[in-house]
Amino acid sequence: MRLFQIVAGTAHQVIRRDRLSAARSTALMTLSAVILCVILTSVAILVVGERDWLSALTLAIVIPLLVLPAPFYLVSTRLLALDRHNRLLQQQAREDHLTGLFNRPHLLGMLERELALSQRHDYPVSILLLEINDFGQLQDTHGRHAGEQLLRQFADCIREKIRESDLFGRFDGAQFLLVLPHTSYDDSQRMGEGLRQLTSRISQHHESGDITVNARIGVASTENSGRNLNQLLNEADYALYQNRNDHREIPSLSTNDKALTDR
Repeated sequence: MRLFQIVAGTAHQVIRRDRLSAARSTALMTLSAVILCVILTSVAILVVGERDWLSALTLAIVIPLLVLPAPFYLVSTRLLALDRHNRLLQQQAREDHLTGLFNRPHLLGMLERELALSQRHDYPVSILLLEINDFGQLQDTHGRHAGEQLLRQFADCIREKIRESDLFGRFDGAQFLLVLPHTSYDDSQRMGEGLRQLTSRISQHHESGDITVNARIGVASTENSGRNLNQLLNEADYALYQNRNDHREIPSLSTNDKALTDR
């Protein structure tokens, strides 16, 4: 009963792709049922010795064609729509709606898992907290739409340069978190400086003026801070706070391209 209530409740969510998939599944299922019925009927005819075998075989073909397609198609379309809707909800639960990156809860969960793995297999994990400087003032000057567009550009710029094994997400407002497994503190510093230089090339032209990016970065690593999640985040936040107040940059140990390609 519960299944039929769920299926009925997804009627408005069915799209054309669901109907096409359901039609293919229905045709395949009906054909399989017809073949099975014909085989079983043929066996029964041979065993019983039914003389009117033609009528029996005709019924074996006609009955599945009349009974199966409509209900199977109806249920199949609703289940496909329900499955697609559930996948969308799962995606929304782990992704930031604006940038398409991991959101904070999902990213913290993955970081906690990565820290547990690093302790088990004894490898370093570093994190970078990246923040766009004076983002609130930028939005006040150029508008909310310009700010959102800049966040997407900033996210895409970094996403294109990191490894597949790295974890990257929007942490809070104009602040992003990059998790770097198997990366030492020194390497993460070089990576941070390379990304800072890379994002400084982002620019937008608006009637209210040109927008450029000045990012601040805080670095922390399990080499220095241990594998406690909160302690690691606090260390990165403190480093970011120091850069925010002192206007210091991470020491540049290599050029941008070398920082991004030597890892």
